[in-house]
Amino acid sequence: MPLFITDSNNVLGASVQEAGLYNVKIVKAEVGKTGRGQQKITLDYEITDGKYQGATIPYQTLTWNDEDSNTLKKSQRRFNTLVVALGASDGTPIDSLQSIVNAAVGKTLSVDTEWGKPNSKGNIYLNVYNYHPVNPDGSQPNGVKRPNAGQTSDKTATGTPLPNDNDDPFANSNDSVDVKDDDLPF
Repeated sequence: MPLFITDSNNVLGASVQEAGLYNVKIVKAEVGKTGRGQQKITLDYEITDGKYQGATIPYQTLTWNDEDSNTLKKSQRRFNTLVVALGASDGTPIDSLQSIVNAAVGKTLSVDTEWGKPNSKGNIYLNVYNYHPVNPDGSQPNGVKRPNAGQTSDKTATGTPLPNDNDDPFANSNDSVDVKDDDLPF
């Protein structure tokens, strides 16, 4: 009996390549604390339809900030937007962030996404910035792809030029290469 059967639909690395509006299911939700001691919720989403179906948008954090009346009002509005998108009706009391987490896992909604700023390592990730009920028209990527993080020119961090369409030395060649099946490593 084989160890497993190869399946191109069952691979690691499925990721969202464009920002946009996505219908998602919350697959993981946790309450925690920020480095400053504020309560936060961390959510992981899985896209439920469209060309990125099955891809995840992980580690999205909502922080509860009640340092002053203005930040408290913003926190209440941010978390209220999330729970309304999840289907909470008007007048529902929310007693804790844990109660939101308990109700959120498995629920569907739509989220607006955009590419964030480069982190300390120069990596750019997709960020969720708004919440809505599920979009009946489905997920809608907007075509904005991940920018090249940490690169201000056509060179990598090591100074090596980045490849582009004009770097192919065989582009205008009529030569062909025949590779036989017996020459392949698999």
